[in-house]
Amino acid sequence: MYPTLFTIGDIAISSFSFMVLIAFLVGYFVAESELKRKGLNGNLADILLIAAVIGGLGGSKVLFLYQNVSFSDFISDPVRYLASGFTFLGGFLGALLLIWLVTQMKRVRFLLITDAAAPALILAYGVGRIGCLLVGDDYGVPSNLPWAIAFPNGAPPTFLAVHPTQIYDTISMVIFFAILWSIRKKNYPIGWMTAVTFMVLGVQRFMVEFLRNTTPSFVPGLSQAQVISIILVLIGAVLLYKVSQHEGRGKESTAY
Repeated sequence: MYPTLFTIGDIAISSFSFMVLIAFLVGYFVAESELKRKGLNGNLADILLIAAVIGGLGGSKVLFLYQNVSFSDFISDPVRYLASGFTFLGGFLGALLLIWLVTQMKRVRFLLITDAAAPALILAYGVGRIGCLLVGDDYGVPSNLPWAIAFPNGAPPTFLAVHPTQIYDTISMVIFFAILWSIRKKNYPIGWMTAVTFMVLGVQRFMVEFLRNTTPSFVPGLSQAQVISIILVLIGAVLLYKVSQHEGRGKESTAY
């Protein structure tokens, strides 16, 4: 574990914060190259990056607080809870919301943008999970597998060896990114890449949740993240059906 990557004077630079920054930058450069390939506005990537950062951080914080902190606890020590704790699914939904708002203002097709950003999102997620590993956050349940890891200084600490679910996430996202990147130039209808990304993210998170102790939902035996994952899969499946039925296969336009 390396919760503190380095210090500058009295300022400690968190490995998680550093990897989140790297994740956003990686996502930006990958998305920018795809937007340029699709002939979209040159400065659109900059605006989308700002939207993704604000929406991602804001959404991840809101869902984290909802899942883990009571209102009275938050009011008693807001700085403590605002300074730590994020959830990927909340960030994913928050980023999508602000990206949608940007597409409405710029009069650009939302699904065209999300198709271009899908590989970037997947790779950024995988990079960000490395930060979770370095600080000992979002790990799994106890395990006796050879690669199980203890996080004595984690958040929260555990002296038992547990599933390093952060590594599972990173590996699966890198594999999925490689697949998306290799097929991105094929003649799929607009929205196809987005639909598949929704479904794969939902399935992957649903499965890994069985190896984690997370917030239970109103559905017995399922966590809140699993319920959200099911919704993502359903949305992706409906979208995939609709875009597959669309005529104009592979025709891309930057306006409604």
